[in-house]
Amino acid sequence: MSTVRKIALVTLVILVWSAFVAYGFIDGFLLRSISSNCTPAAFVKAVEEQIKDESVGNFAMILIENGEIAETHYHTIDQTVDQNTLFPVASISKWVTSFGVMQLVEKGKLDLDKPIDDYLSRWQLPESEFDNRKVTTRRLLSHSAGLTDGLGYEGFGPDETVQTLEESLTKAADAAYSDGVARVGLEPGSQYRYSGAGYTILQLLIEELTGKSFQTYMQEEVLIPLGMEHSAFGLPDNPNVQLAQVFRTDGTTRQSNQFTALAAAALFTCTEDLYKFLLANMTENPVLSRESLVTITTAESFINTIGVYGLGPHLYSQNDKESKIIGHDGSGNNAINTAARADLVSESGIIILETGHYTMASSLADEWMFWKAGIADYVVMQRNIPYVLSWLGIGSLLITIVSIYYFRRQV
Repeated sequence: MSTVRKIALVTLVILVWSAFVAYGFIDGFLLRSISSNCTPAAFVKAVEEQIKDESVGNFAMILIENGEIAETHYHTIDQTVDQNTLFPVASISKWVTSFGVMQLVEKGKLDLDKPIDDYLSRWQLPESEFDNRKVTTRRLLSHSAGLTDGLGYEGFGPDETVQTLEESLTKAADAAYSDGVARVGLEPGSQYRYSGAGYTILQLLIEELTGKSFQTYMQEEVLIPLGMEHSAFGLPDNPNVQLAQVFRTDGTTRQSNQFTALAAAALFTCTEDLYKFLLANMTENPVLSRESLVTITTAESFINTIGVYGLGPHLYSQNDKESKIIGHDGSGNNAINTAARADLVSESGIIILETGHYTMASSLADEWMFWKAGIADYVVMQRNIPYVLSWLGIGSLLITIVSIYYFRRQV
């Protein structure tokens, strides 16, 4: 065999090996978990190592197995945190809010597919080039209503004036990443577009339908019935509550903000109460029927063909039929990051509440999904790049060495 053919053959084998490694990377079977073995205790140990490596102000985590708390881990650089310490959880608020909306549906006070403006008198959607009557509760819950506000709310400091609900919907003064205007900028129902204002509209909807403040309604109809006795939308009035310090990324602390957009961003809760909420998504509960739970967790918004959002929770299983992982994260506001995920098939879950780091809770929740269900998200894939490249390099080197040895023996 000529030298050129030998080189071509070795190159072909290396290309086949490279394709195999690439497939293993994309499919996930060549990726490693952060956990040394498949136990909750090993996962917690891996989390502890990551906390040591990265600056975190405070951290609260529970792992759920078969509907029961299997492991907990709490960490702080100052005041103690435990299962009852209240954290601001940002956008996890939306998932809890969906229970309040769906209870109105169960009571026959709300039609998921009726135009939202038919229910509103205090404020209505501004005119747009699209048909506002296609904006429905179902589409607001699933971020498919065509709203393009891009709102992540920063809230208001202790000495700032908090806007009214109508003022915020007209132009939010605490808009973090946009002009803060709630408007229809896409064809309703055409695509997934995450919207903070959509849930602020749902907050107004609840107030108009019930004649109660949003806080009162959610306390009476959702939080108390689910046993979430420490939780509240907005800063708790009770001076005896154990409130987590909000750490900035530089290690300093700040006071918790106030919010107009309570439904979208202002829940204060603890790991103990969020555990009860995750259980409510897995089993019978006093707020919603099993039929409503199925409705909430059915895909309504898609990216390509992958269902990404139901009527309240994100959907994380990427169409994998072996799991049904739902949940929500919250982040921002220098520096809050929270994550809650539940696998409805195995009745397992994870809750992480932390301040002082923008991404740790979400990243570790992604690692949990890979550990429990083999679902590899961006975080897991990025962490595994050096490992997979070592597979590629070592394999290519071995192919080259074996080939040289083989061809020399043929001489």
